Amino acid sequence: MLLILRIKTAPLRRAEIVELIGSIIGPTEAQPSCLSCRLYSETEDDDSLVLLQEWKSLEDLNKFVLSRDFKRVMAAMDLASQVPEFSVNTVASKLGWEFVEKLRLPPQAP
Repeated sequence: MLLILRIKTAPLRRAEIVELIGSIIGPTEAQPSCLSCRLYSETEDDDSLVLLQEWKSLEDLNKFVLSRDFKRVMAAMDLASQVPEFSVNTVASKLGWEFVEKLRLPPQAP
């Protein structure tokens, strides 16, 4: 399960939003059911932030959404300068580097 949140910040609110969301990164990643939790700034627009979280299951994500930490995320969303983009994506399969190698390497002669 992949949670994606894009927040457009007003320049004066950016630090407050980063602090709110940043405060949940460590505790969230410490949970065994959280595979990753990261906050990024978009390269083209310093006032656009992206929160990415990967969870083992929908049940695990549900627990996070009902948690006190998610209330901080919602508070950050309330400070956004535009309506945030929020999505949860299910992942049917996950491919690694071998996917690229298979496509890019020339076939071996028999």
